[in-house]
Amino acid sequence: MEIVFEETNYSLKALNDLQDSYPEADRLLHFIKCWVNGDTRFQFQTSGSTGPPKQIHISREQIIASVAATSNFLRLNKSHRALICLDPNFVASIMMAARCLVNDMDCFLARPSADPLKSIDKKISFASFVPFQIYKMMENKTITQLSKIENILVGGAPLTQSGFETLANINTNIFVTYGMTETVSHVALMPVRESFSDAYYEVLPDIRIGQDEDGCLHITGKVTEGKKVQTNDIVEMLAKNKFRWLGRRDHAINSGGIKIHPEQLEKSIEGHFSTEFMISWRPDPKLGSACILIIEDKPIQKEKQNEIESIIVESFSKYHVPKQIIELKEFERTDSGKIKREATRKKALNLF
Repeated sequence: MEIVFEETNYSLKALNDLQDSYPEADRLLHFIKCWVNGDTRFQFQTSGSTGPPKQIHISREQIIASVAATSNFLRLNKSHRALICLDPNFVASIMMAARCLVNDMDCFLARPSADPLKSIDKKISFASFVPFQIYKMMENKTITQLSKIENILVGGAPLTQSGFETLANINTNIFVTYGMTETVSHVALMPVRESFSDAYYEVLPDIRIGQDEDGCLHITGKVTEGKKVQTNDIVEMLAKNKFRWLGRRDHAINSGGIKIHPEQLEKSIEGHFSTEFMISWRPDPKLGSACILIIEDKPIQKEKQNEIESIIVESFSKYHVPKQIIELKEFERTDSGKIKREATRKKALNLF
C-alpha cells in the first residue's frame, strides 16, 4: 500500500514524513501506524446512534470482518485505488484506510473540501463522500465527474430526494451507507438507482438484522462479535436482509397522543422545497408537544404552505400538520454537514 498526498508518494515506512506534511491527519495516521505494528485493539468514538456518545474498543478481527464484507460486496482488490477526502478524524476515513490496508490498495489522501474532485486528476476506483460534498458538486456542476469512479459510498447523513435522483442518473455504482461506529462502519448499502421512494438498504454478507417491539433495528454479525446491537432507528422490514429506514425513535413527537415521526413527514414533502427544512416540536400546554416546520433561509409562500398541508393530511392525518412555521437564517450542522436537530430546534425557538 502506498499513500499519495499532494503529489507526493509515501510508503508505510514514511508515515512520520506524511504526518509532518498533514498534521491534521494525526488520528488517521496513528491508526495506520498501529495497524502496521499489529495492534489488536483500537479506540473509536461513537456518534450517538445507540445512546450517548462514548469511547469504545474495536478489535482487529471486527475491522477485518467489516472490510471483508464491503470488499466482497464491491469486489475490491489490490488493483483498485481509493480516495480518502473526508475529515481524517472521522471513523469513515479510518475505515477507508483499513480497506486499503487489508486489500493492499493504494490511496489518494486529500484535505477535506466541499468539492474534492477539483484537485484530483488521477484514476480513482473507490471513494466515499458525505452528502454536503455531493450537493456542492451538484451546485458547481462537477457532479458528472463521479462517473469516472467505479464504486462510490455516500454516508454520514440522509441523502435528499434531489441528491438521490441526480446520482441515479450517473452511470456508475453509487451506494448510500447505513451503519455506525458500534458496527464498525456500514452494515447495509442502498443502491442509488431508479426511484427514491422505492429505495431500500440491503445488508452485507454475514450480517443479521431484526426489530424490537418498537420496530427499531437490531444488528448482529462478526462486526459486532456476535453481540446484538440495538439501534434507535425505526425501519420497515422488506425481507430478512432488506429494509427501509423510517426515522429515529428518539426523534418521535408525541402530540396529544398522536405519534409523529419527523423523518417520515420530511420525506413526504421533500420535493416541494428548494431549501433545507426540518420537522421538529415546541412545548404546547394542550398537546404536550406541537409539531412545527423550520425552514432555512427562505420564507414559504402561502400557496406552497397550503399545498404541503394537503400532502400531509392525505399521507398521514390533519393532526400531523405543523402548528407553526419558523424561518431560520442558518441551521446548526455537524462538520459532515448533518443537521443538528436539537440545536437547530432550540435556535429557532429562541427567536420567540
